[in-house]
Amino acid sequence: MTAKRRTAMAVLLAAVMLLSGCQMLDGQEAWTPQESDAISIASDGSVTEIVQEVLDQSYYDLAELESMINSEVEAYNTENGADSVKIMSLNGEDSSVTLKLWYASASDYAEFNNTEFYYGSIINAQLEGYLFDTSFYRINNGAASGNTVDSGTVFENMAAQVVIVQAPLEVHVDGEVTFTSSNAEMISSDTVNANGEQEETEALVLPSSAVYEGEETTYAEQKIANRVYIIYE
Repeated sequence: MTAKRRTAMAVLLAAVMLLSGCQMLDGQEAWTPQESDAISIASDGSVTEIVQEVLDQSYYDLAELESMINSEVEAYNTENGADSVKIMSLNGEDSSVTLKLWYASASDYAEFNNTEFYYGSIINAQLEGYLFDTSFYRINNGAASGNTVDSGTVFENMAAQVVIVQAPLEVHVDGEVTFTSSNAEMISSDTVNANGEQEETEALVLPSSAVYEGEETTYAEQKIANRVYIIYE
């Protein structure tokens, strides 16, 4: 997990480090992510997160692991409503562990992980205060097409869905990606590696990409720089 995650979630993953083998708790992944931290957004707005960790040690304490994970999820559900977060599966094989969590809504994912996360239409994202003040790539058949464009091109379809996340994170959507901010790369037509890495271009440097090497930046500036927009239909 990255530094943006809440302390409790870090404790959860520390517990995962105790595991060398575990039974499947529930469900199978229909989509297999490539990155260590990834999410999939369903058409109803629910979010599935898959966290994959490689272990340096091989200790086995399933009871303690299950207890810590269940405690974290139960505490959140007590405050926010039953079944806001669910543990779908927990697998351990050799030196790797995969944890799969389900969130009832985008807001549950954001709050549980203490991170920025938006899901909805472009027009509603603007009403929430997102400026889309960065450059974008038009995506055709899962690949960036041509030079970057500004937000005016993106706004041609204000009803399109947008996911706004903090990098790094792999994002899988229920649709076909049409634009991404230029600090991301395509994996397939419906999956984006939101790595936060700005490509070298001759385009105007916009506020959302203005983090300069050798200069100290504030948390807010870094947060804006790591903000990734994914538009899809």
